[in-house]
Amino acid sequence: MPKNIHVFETRDVNYLKPYVDKAKSLGFNITITNNTQLENNQFYKEFISVYKHYSVNPPAFEIACFARYFAIASILKNDEPFLLTDTDVFITKSFRNLQGHDFKGSFVGSEGFDERGSEGQIAPHCTVWNRELLLDFIHYTIDTYKRNQESDFLESYSQSQTKRLGHTGVSDMNFIYLWIQSNNIPYINSNSTKFAFGIDHNISSLVCADDEFKSFTNRKYLKIKGDRITCLLKSGQEQNMDLLHFQGLYKSILKDFYEGRYTKFGYFTLKNDYRRKRNIRKARRKSV
Repeated sequence: MPKNIHVFETRDVNYLKPYVDKAKSLGFNITITNNTQLENNQFYKEFISVYKHYSVNPPAFEIACFARYFAIASILKNDEPFLLTDTDVFITKSFRNLQGHDFKGSFVGSEGFDERGSEGQIAPHCTVWNRELLLDFIHYTIDTYKRNQESDFLESYSQSQTKRLGHTGVSDMNFIYLWIQSNNIPYINSNSTKFAFGIDHNISSLVCADDEFKSFTNRKYLKIKGDRITCLLKSGQEQNMDLLHFQGLYKSILKDFYEGRYTKFGYFTLKNDYRRKRNIRKARRKSV
């Protein structure tokens, strides 16, 4: 029954305050960590000493993604379940319903899918943990990079992921997926119509575990009525959303969305889709 939210943020982002304010208004206790919790963190120092980079993203970015787990683990005082979220999320009033649900010690995460199936990644933008699970993941991460020093097996894994997904790399999302499989972690996929709550994997992602979302110019189609947001699935089912993940370019419109500027959000969507199509046309002309 998670009532506590932990986030890790080192940037000055304009969407942090509206998220924190709304989470508090819904009865959540929200704690923000940053690099301060890493200064004398022995587990984090050990991780840095064995980390090897396999990603199209800069090393600093991937390391920061891993850093959140070490920072949050260092301040946990008990084994109560908690939510770990990114800051680029929009929550509706119905998000408070997670407080009353018992996840029975299971890890909850959002697994990415495309038309071919699982992407082999689990995003941490809205995940449910307890202290035992988080420490187990930290130890798994360190031990995996230590083993990698001997045989560099993550290089071949990175190549297989690149062949599967294209522009990608080895990240904490891959490690969460591998950790669940390796350590037989009890796991609930939130990116499924069977999950009791509407947790969006990515506003630009249309495929979930067992269905596909209807789209509007390359993002999920959203039906907005006050604080209620509904997505439509191709099966005919409707899904009320408790959380939307404004990943990538959509971060820049999140504050406006919190402030109810939905017309501006719609215009942003159209402009973003126009740029995407224009870039595709340019790429095709160059390849001819």
